[in-house]
Amino acid sequence: MTPQQIVGVAVRLFAIWLVFTAIQAAGTGMGTSAQPGAQSTVAPYVFSALFLVVAIVLWVFPMIVAHKLVPRTKFDNILLVPTHEALVVACVILGLWVLVVRAVPAIAYYATVAIYWSRNGQSFSSLDPSLHFGFVLALVQFVMALFLIFKARGISAFIFLKHRDRSEG
Repeated sequence: MTPQQIVGVAVRLFAIWLVFTAIQAAGTGMGTSAQPGAQSTVAPYVFSALFLVVAIVLWVFPMIVAHKLVPRTKFDNILLVPTHEALVVACVILGLWVLVVRAVPAIAYYATVAIYWSRNGQSFSSLDPSLHFGFVLALVQFVMALFLIFKARGISAFIFLKHRDRSEG
């Protein structure tokens, strides 16, 4: 792979990360809108849509971005990295990052508040709606992170095929 192709693959992985961020922004919007007496705002949804649009653009045009970031080289300037294996590792790392940085802390926070709430004689239904939305969002991120980790080979094959088709065409 050339340095540009490696950056192009990284751009695609960044696009996947932006989808996670878009989901979180939408979840934040739903959580804040559900709070009693709160004025709802479209700002989280606008950011979510913006993240999704950027993710789609990056997914569709990774090589344009790569060529802007890394100066063009000749095709004999090749880095000898097993492409498919490097993509598998990148997918697993991205999945682990989402798991550790996003999903697990949010689930732990919800569980801590819920246990505290129930020990003080309150029902789960009386918890703030934004906490429930945050928990659902954390569960979605947890499932998506596990998917990235355990289906890394399939995802990397898909990314590699899409990337190869775009860079050859």
